[in-house]
Amino acid sequence: LKVLVGFPPGAGTDTLARIYAEALGQQLNVTTVVENKPGAGGQIAAQALKAATPESNTIMVAVDHQVIMVPLITRNPGFDMKKDMLPVGRIVNFYTCLAVPANSPAKDFQGYLDMVRKTPESGSFGIPAPGSQAQFVGYLVGQHFKVPTNPVPYRGAAPAITDLVGAQVPGAIVPCDALIEYRKAGKVRVLAMAADKRYTAMPDVPTFAELGLKMPADAFLGVYASTSLKPELLKQVTEATRKMFDNPQLVARFAATGMEPSYANPEELRKFVDTASAFWGEQVRKSNFQAK
Repeated sequence: LKVLVGFPPGAGTDTLARIYAEALGQQLNVTTVVENKPGAGGQIAAQALKAATPESNTIMVAVDHQVIMVPLITRNPGFDMKKDMLPVGRIVNFYTCLAVPANSPAKDFQGYLDMVRKTPESGSFGIPAPGSQAQFVGYLVGQHFKVPTNPVPYRGAAPAITDLVGAQVPGAIVPCDALIEYRKAGKVRVLAMAADKRYTAMPDVPTFAELGLKMPADAFLGVYASTSLKPELLKQVTEATRKMFDNPQLVARFAATGMEPSYANPEELRKFVDTASAFWGEQVRKSNFQAK
């Protein structure tokens, strides 16, 4: 089995994909090979999944950006996620956090709103990529609370967090799990998170829903199969993925990535993506984001 990953080795998605691929290989008694195809927010890997042949036995560990945001923000993504890939299951949820540098005058979310109203330039926030969900979370914050916000795109979350820690940017909206160690070290202050419930690693940080702003919040990593995958193998992969969550040691390995294990079957995953796509599609239109 070939397991595609749309991000570089060492990234959170890659780490989880390797744990998953190893477990899948053991369950099905097959050799699994993880193939990294980074670039264009996971678009290149999704195109490779579309092009897979029946003999290549190809699946992909995908981040929600690939199947929700890329089709919304790209004029011609080179794949149609509804026609070219089949949902196998969700593996983990992860959450998106609004954070400020440790020396920021904003001590909590209300303090952040007050700061941005007083000094509009402090409404600039780093994001992992242009057109990422983080950009539209910031857009919603600005619209709902009537404060000026301005996304500052980076090439990935890591450089955005580096500038956040160094107070080169007054705020950032990035994956919460990437902030855990910086927060423990007192280098950043996390003010709010886009999540349906509080994150176990940051139980004192409120969700945007608690602060009055609701959105389909949970980002995820899920597994998708090529439509060329043989039906019998698809069935085996789908069943093996479900069974992984009966193994406490494996679930603990998923959790050790800083993301939260959260299985959803193919139909549940499909429905979640449809709902989230409709919601974020509306924000993309309202914000006048220019598709590339």
